[in-house]
Amino acid sequence: MNYIFFKLNIMKNVVIVGSGLSGLSCAYHLKKNGINASIYDQSNQLGGRIFSDDIDGFVCDNGFQILLNNYQEVKKILDYKDLNMKYFESGATIYTDSQMYKLYNPIFHPIKSLKSDFNKIFSFSDYISIIKTLFINNHMSTKQYFKHSFSKSANRLFFEPFFKGVFLDDNLENDFTFFKKLFIKFAFGKAGLPKNGMYELVKQIKDKSKIQNINFNMKLKNISNNVAFFQNGKKVSFDFIVLALPIETINVLFNLNLKIDYNTNSTFYIKSGKNVLGKALLLVPDKKYKINSIQCLSNVSSNYSDNNKSLYSVSSNDHNAKKETIIKEFTKITKIQQSEMQLIKSYRIKKALNKNIYKIDRKDNIYFCGDWQKEPSIDGALKSGRLTAEKIINFRKF
Repeated sequence: MNYIFFKLNIMKNVVIVGSGLSGLSCAYHLKKNGINASIYDQSNQLGGRIFSDDIDGFVCDNGFQILLNNYQEVKKILDYKDLNMKYFESGATIYTDSQMYKLYNPIFHPIKSLKSDFNKIFSFSDYISIIKTLFINNHMSTKQYFKHSFSKSANRLFFEPFFKGVFLDDNLENDFTFFKKLFIKFAFGKAGLPKNGMYELVKQIKDKSKIQNINFNMKLKNISNNVAFFQNGKKVSFDFIVLALPIETINVLFNLNLKIDYNTNSTFYIKSGKNVLGKALLLVPDKKYKINSIQCLSNVSSNYSDNNKSLYSVSSNDHNAKKETIIKEFTKITKIQQSEMQLIKSYRIKKALNKNIYKIDRKDNIYFCGDWQKEPSIDGALKSGRLTAEKIINFRKF
């Protein structure tokens, strides 16, 4: 491969295949450093797994997604104020058959937290373990760490159901490092939604990137001799190419023979004239339920509903969860009768989050990015895109 050729051409032709958050982040950081990239995507819109549908005046995001206000990679691209963020109440409501518990984050709600149910769930040793968590590192899985660090009630009622919903993993097999990072972010930050839905994040990054050349319905077939061949017969030459694609697609393109596993999710959107929840996440810890959590999104952002009805998001880690079961459980938990509600949309996401991290080195002038390189999160996707852009930028400077 003639690297002098690339340097003399100053990489005039940089191609990004894939327009999820990692691809958009890469395009933004390239543009910021004077490199214009062209984007090619197999779908008909930007954003990859992040999109929002308008269903009868309701904003339905692709799965229950939230945006933390202390994601550093988001801050490198956007001002959170531009997203018109609306925030959940920091804490949780916990449903059991016998009673409801209410927790408030003492950092944001110091007075309310004193009156909440912390002492019914957490022991004194739990408080010590929470503080220790901020300062230690280990090689346990999250489940092992919970078992060795917290009381049974703290695990059963809060830690396990909450982080099962975060990681979409009922077995909590992810490593402690990722748990610790998100634990700190949830403890010291706020979870929220852009006023008009999660797709606003994609729109804002696109606008900030000032991307001029975007091509849709372009599914990559193969790459050979600095040319990308697409399934519609088109071919595009490049100096550098960034494959911002799912790891399973990379696996097939390059015959890597990787074993790839995903965590799954089902999200059901229910409308109702009844408003029975506030702005807090409602956790359902009992394993007999398919539902992991319920949240009233229209209470967080009124723009999620334009018809004065409430929009509920119901999340399950079982992508095969039957809608009849979900509706029955929703009725029991919320006391909203079936005649007072309607299921308007459901998303069954078999490949929601990667279970593992994959390290794949660039191949000459072919680069890779995606959340599968760093961590399965918005921050991880954006960071992967930025670091890939920096590699190209540094090559130009070399």
